[in-house]
Order: sequence, then C-alpha cells, then structure tokens
Amino acid sequence: MRRFVILLIGLIVLALALPALTFDDTSLQKTTFVAYGDMPYRVTLSDGRTDEAVLKEDIVPAIQQREDIPFVIHVGDLSRPEYACNDEFLYEVKDLWENEIQKPVFYTPGDNEWTDCDRQYLPNPQSEIERLAVIRQIFFSEPKSLDPQWQYEQNKDLPENELWVYNGVLFVTEHMVSTDNGRDEILLDDPQVVLTLVEQRDQANKQWLDHAFEIAKSKDIKAVVIASQLDPFGPEDGENNAFTRCTNNAAYKEFCKQVQTFAINVKKPMLFVYGDTNAYCYDQPFDVELGANIWRLNTPGDFKYIDASVVSYDPTNSEQPFEVTGLLSGESPPQVCDYN
Repeated sequence: MRRFVILLIGLIVLALALPALTFDDTSLQKTTFVAYGDMPYRVTLSDGRTDEAVLKEDIVPAIQQREDIPFVIHVGDLSRPEYACNDEFLYEVKDLWENEIQKPVFYTPGDNEWTDCDRQYLPNPQSEIERLAVIRQIFFSEPKSLDPQWQYEQNKDLPENELWVYNGVLFVTEHMVSTDNGRDEILLDDPQVVLTLVEQRDQANKQWLDHAFEIAKSKDIKAVVIASQLDPFGPEDGENNAFTRCTNNAAYKEFCKQVQTFAINVKKPMLFVYGDTNAYCYDQPFDVELGANIWRLNTPGDFKYIDASVVSYDPTNSEQPFEVTGLLSGESPPQVCDYN
C-alpha cells in the first residue's frame, strides 16, 4: 500500500509539472520573419501607384502591426542608383525602418547603392569605395541593441555582416553583390585597389560563414538562414543545374561549395534568402544528392512583384520546414524561377 501511495504521489507531481515544461519549451515554436529587397525603385505600377507607396502605405504598416514578426531582413538594392547613391535617400530609408517599422531591420548592401554609383549615366557619378564607406557609417557604425538571448554579433572586418539567433534558428548576412561581387565595371576608382578590396571581402565573407557554421553545429541550433543580395544561380540554361551554374562562376563558386559542404555534413535545414534578380520564387535549387536540405527564396521586389515575404520555420515539419507566403497577398511564391 505504501508503495502504491508513493507511486501515486509521483504521478501527480509529474502531471502537474508537464504543463509548465510544455509552456517553457521553445524548441517546437515556429520562427517567423519578413524578407524583401530591390525596392522602392519609385516606379509606377499597373494600378497607378508607385512601389514606394505600396511599401510605405501597405507593407510597412503590416509588418509593424503583426506581433508574430520580430524582425525584418532587407537583401539590398534600396532603390535605383540615381536614388540609392544619395545620402539623403539613405537617411530616409533608415528613418523608415527605425520610426515606422520599429523592429530590427537586418540589411545586407546591394550593388545599386555602391558598386553602381560610378555609372556614367548618373547625374553625379561617385567613387564606389566612398559610397560603401557612407553605407557603413549610416547603417553599421554602431552594433544593434538587442536582447542578449539573440546572441547578436557584428563582423569586425565587414560591419555589414551580422549574425543572430532567434528561437533556435541561426541567421547570418553575407555581403555579396552582383557584377561579379564588384569585379566588373570599375569606372572611377583604381581597379587594382578595388580588386584587392574585393579579395579581402571574399576572404572575410568565407571566415564569417565558417564562424556561423561552427555555431550552427550546436544541438541548440535547429536551422540556418543565410541572407545576401546576390543571386548566384541565374536563369536555367537547359544543361546545368543551379549548383553547377553557381560553381561555373569564379566569383561565387566558393560560396556555393561552402554552403553545400556544410549542408551535407551537418544536415540541418538551410534557407538562402536573396534578391538582385526579378525571378520571385521559392524552391530547392540543388539536386537531392547535392543538398536535399537547402531551400532558396528570391524575395519580392525589382519591378516584378511588389510585396514582402513572410517566412516561417516549423521545427516539427521535417519535409517542408520553411513556409513562405506574401505579406499582402497571403499567396505562396512560384516554385519556378522565371527571369523573364
């Protein structure tokens, strides 16, 4: 009888404890964020509104009002170079993020706001080196003030590269842009100086991603999200898969190999979020044997589809851990990347 009573008491104590354990356990919670890029270009849409109006009047208020969205990722190309190469415009963007969205915005620079600023068609062509220095001063001169639980870090060599952890998901930004990551069309600066800086940035990017992947090996990290401006894949060519198209480009092949190697060895869900091209889509770019646990999202923007993506990671869904829908439309993105 005494043993029965002790057993009964133990069961009661366990039953009372279970709800508390379930309530405190965040390992099964969804992690949701918003991503967009390549806007506002200040272009007029088919309904007569501009993409800037949609951003300020629809997208930003929707982000601000949703309590399940703790932060935003902007994947670069803040506007067309004629706007994005001006200090005043950059401060307007910063003010929009800080005073309207009122949530952390993690931004990785695009080519439109620095490498393209030396184009001769612009009213005032400027040094791309100087424009990058301005971007770093305006957006990255101080680290973000976040809860220590986010484990936020800022790269000492490339302050625009950041990483943070939210609900067991590791997020990392990589500063990679198009024009072969800044190797092409060097029009005002000393080409040798620029190419040396590109090589240094490539090396710093690799070390930063290696650092992030070391953190991601922890059992506490359930998934990895990488954000960059660059689209390293390009349109289908009928012969090569996405991985091969990336590795055929000398400027980006090491990045794709680095991501694939980690994905194969560690086998945690990975999402690559990027912009630059107008092929709004969400799919798995690599063949199964090359990386079955890698997904990619080419975010809305760039004239074609004006919206923002709501991305949710569900740790209980092993087959489709990432869900993507339009913030305004509520619709799933195309599964085919149409570059037309």
